[in-house]
Amino acid sequence: MTYTYEDKLNFAASLYCSARVVAAQTGWSWELLVGQAIEETGWGEKILPGTNNIYNIKADKSWTGPSKVFHVHEEIHGRTVWVDDPFRVYSSYEESLRDRIAFVENNPRYTAMKQPGIKGNYEREADALKDGGYATNTRYVGNILDIIHGPSFRRAVNRAKERGCAHALPAVDILVLDGAKVPVPEAKVEVQLDGKKAEAITDDNGRLVIRHKLPCGDLHLRVFDTVRDKWIDLEPLACAPSVKGQSVTLIAPDFSAQTSTREHDKTTPPKPAPKPAPAPAPAAKPAGAAVPTFKTHKVAQGESLAKIAALYRVRYQAIARANGITSPFIIRPDQILRIPDVQAAAAAQEQHRTAPAANDGGGISLATLGQMLTEGRNYLHTLYLRNAEAHPQTDLMHASRAPWMVPAQEEFEKGVRRRPGRDRNDPRILEYFKATPALDKHAAAVDETAYCAAFANWCLGRAGYKGTASALALSFKKWGRPTRDNRPALGAVALVKVDGGSYHVTFVAGLSRDGRRIATLGGNQGNAHEVSHSYCPKSWVVTYRYPVDYPDYDDDYVLHDVASDHAPMTAAATH
Repeated sequence: MTYTYEDKLNFAASLYCSARVVAAQTGWSWELLVGQAIEETGWGEKILPGTNNIYNIKADKSWTGPSKVFHVHEEIHGRTVWVDDPFRVYSSYEESLRDRIAFVENNPRYTAMKQPGIKGNYEREADALKDGGYATNTRYVGNILDIIHGPSFRRAVNRAKERGCAHALPAVDILVLDGAKVPVPEAKVEVQLDGKKAEAITDDNGRLVIRHKLPCGDLHLRVFDTVRDKWIDLEPLACAPSVKGQSVTLIAPDFSAQTSTREHDKTTPPKPAPKPAPAPAPAAKPAGAAVPTFKTHKVAQGESLAKIAALYRVRYQAIARANGITSPFIIRPDQILRIPDVQAAAAAQEQHRTAPAANDGGGISLATLGQMLTEGRNYLHTLYLRNAEAHPQTDLMHASRAPWMVPAQEEFEKGVRRRPGRDRNDPRILEYFKATPALDKHAAAVDETAYCAAFANWCLGRAGYKGTASALALSFKKWGRPTRDNRPALGAVALVKVDGGSYHVTFVAGLSRDGRRIATLGGNQGNAHEVSHSYCPKSWVVTYRYPVDYPDYDDDYVLHDVASDHAPMTAAATH
């Protein structure tokens, strides 16, 4: 097949966007990056097959990646000599382009290229490249400059500009939450960058992806509140010249949510409390589960479901379930409510743990645990009551029970794990590293890097809570606040000192029947370095931590045995 002039222009155009982004991130000239690739490959026609090696960089002793041996010619003292040499193999042109920069920056022969006044100027960079002896061809640098100054180079650049470079620009993955930390779906967002404005819409999950040029100033964002017909300013966001982009959560504390305005029916009698369900047969009762016990409460004039829940230190959803009340939650004066006695349940469960275990094979399944965790989703519930003056009143309450466990469970169900082999990184793991921006870019580009802390930070951020932004598990030692008496609690961040002295961070999902080990849900654990349910001895846990602004309740400390745990936690499995 004939290699045409159009093929040449398309090859050069395909390099332009990546070269511009990398040049902005590193300070090197994009012109030399593109021009040198054109010279090395004959405008893309002579790329070594199966290598994506657009600079013909050989696989020397410093190279640890894949390579291929080719029979190539070199010009030595004016003579053409054929030799067998190994060359580096890349997964893409962009990887080859970045390695070309790393090759020059790490080679003492090209130190002069990094001097002020040279780096960023393609003509001076080319001269320094020649002085460093990059190629044996005496016309090498002259050919590159002729290419850059030629009309075909300009045509290729113009073609690339017409296509646009949005796909190659760094992405900012934004999650917009309201003041109750609930995602704001289909919200109009105004983005201002370097004096220019644009509008976009969040998706059904409150997410918005913005790609920005480099370099750039701060991103200024506003979200439109349709209830009050006004714009709400969000926190300015600094552009990071990162290869992997950013993942951030922004909260609009003054944002108003649309809610119902239905009338309270004074004549409708209160719902009777349902009869207690018969206790399950012993064989059907999950290990570690306590038989529920209840108190009763008579609703007084002006009392809300939220106030009653706070009085008994349980969540309003728990009271609603015990009394057959569904959303919108309605209570009335003189109504008799059953209140779950969480403390009694916890005491009964603890007594059950310390009893002799004839058979420890029970426990709730992972499917059941997944259903329980869905209660932690960020919802806004409408609660109706009669105030002290007997007038209808509506409260808007935030349903929150370790809501970061929901994205954690979803990632588990996706089967996220390390992918063995070069350039087979799991993209979800690389996504987690966006929550730890200080991590070295090379470490953040491979899924072999320990990602337990990145996963914890990512999940917390998805739920609107601030983590440590650090990829170190030990960063959670003094983060947030401790749980009550440093006890395991649902969704608590557990800092684990694994056998061998290294640290791992994960979320608490349950407690074994005998109380000696915790069930966990976290990243970089299990046999395949996966997002998984695992377990470890309770004695290994250094501390249990909750976010400072998380309102924990008694029922957070009632933990079930989780029967379907995956592999036990080990030093090898977490690093």
